[in-house]
Amino acid sequence: MIRLEQLHFSYGRRPILKGLDLRIEEGEILAVLGPNGCGKSTLLRLLRGVLKPASGRVLWRGREACRLGRRAMAKLAAVVPQSPQIPFPYPVGELVAMGRFAHRSGLSVATSADRRAVEKALALTDTLQLAERPVTDLSGGELQRVLLARALAQQSPVLLLDEATSHLDLDHRLEIAELLVRLNREQGTTIIQVSHDLDLAAETSRRILLLADDGAPAALGTPAEVFTPANLRRVFRVEVRVERNPYSGAPRAYPVARRERSGLNFPRIHLLCGGGSGGELLRRLHLTGCELSVGPLNRGDSDQVLATVLDLETVLEESFCPVGETALKAAREVCDRAEMLVIAPTVWGPGNLPLLELARHTMERKRPVLLVDPRAERDFTGGHAWEQIQTLRKAGAEAVDDTEAVLTRLRLPGLTNQGTGNRQQTPDSG
Repeated sequence: MIRLEQLHFSYGRRPILKGLDLRIEEGEILAVLGPNGCGKSTLLRLLRGVLKPASGRVLWRGREACRLGRRAMAKLAAVVPQSPQIPFPYPVGELVAMGRFAHRSGLSVATSADRRAVEKALALTDTLQLAERPVTDLSGGELQRVLLARALAQQSPVLLLDEATSHLDLDHRLEIAELLVRLNREQGTTIIQVSHDLDLAAETSRRILLLADDGAPAALGTPAEVFTPANLRRVFRVEVRVERNPYSGAPRAYPVARRERSGLNFPRIHLLCGGGSGGELLRRLHLTGCELSVGPLNRGDSDQVLATVLDLETVLEESFCPVGETALKAAREVCDRAEMLVIAPTVWGPGNLPLLELARHTMERKRPVLLVDPRAERDFTGGHAWEQIQTLRKAGAEAVDDTEAVLTRLRLPGLTNQGTGNRQQTPDSG
């Protein structure tokens, strides 16, 4: 019914979605999950034809979505948007009746079929008693149910839901979830839902598309196939335990990693980053309570601004300048007080290439070095940076996948004492 062919989209120079190939069959329930900013809502707008792909196509029964008119698309799909603004105090019943515009021509009056569709939609969403109230007087949860009623009144074969249950209390959230499953089962309605509620998505969906933070597909399959600790950890950067709901059999995810950190004796860490590559590392390492230093960083660099706000010891270089000998010497002195060096997933150029000398210096002092997600495509030095990184790895530097892997590595027995032991053996440690 719907095909996505090598779909790419960017806002300006910032890529949002990358290489999506997907076929959505008639009558299926598909959930789209992923971290904030990965392109979930953008994907729904591409499906509706509101946005045009940078490359690739979105096809509805062989027709490109961006070439379909508003009325033609409304006959195909109804939308429940995320956190909409309704500036005018329309009565609830009137707003829900707007969902019937695709079935009417010009200024024609509502038919008995229109009225029945509106009343049924209000009843199914428990909003019948709100029909005369202005929408501007509604709570967030009430408005969400009214917008779902408008979509149901549209009687389109496809529902596109953008966090449709996010503002609902537990009772109505479960009731709406059951309604969606019933619509799918009894009327064959195709449902594509964006959600942050992983467990509810697993309960109601036949397939799940999991997007990484760069908008690339990370996993696609049944809830059981997608909900693995490895998949969820890679996308959400948190350790999880996956178990089965004893009543429904659907998988459920329980975060387990962000606890009991304050009692651990983490080593003092120096972080090499820049250009925003260290943002998550800075925040998460700071939350552990470990002693943390960073730099050299150019003044005004986003990582420098964050480090200053967090009140971290930071070695500075002037704005837009390559790392000079003075900053490098200062960083070496700060590094010498650290028990571990962590290198963020940095883009390497001639200006920051000298930072890898700090890594070599740290390894000569028998201190651990962690390389976070090192990749050759981030090297813009003609291969010099990647060659040095490979040399570091051969010498014992450890490559880890992401921030969560760094934190996991820090919790390993013996690691927190390793740096202290090395420090006591060095002649300049006092």
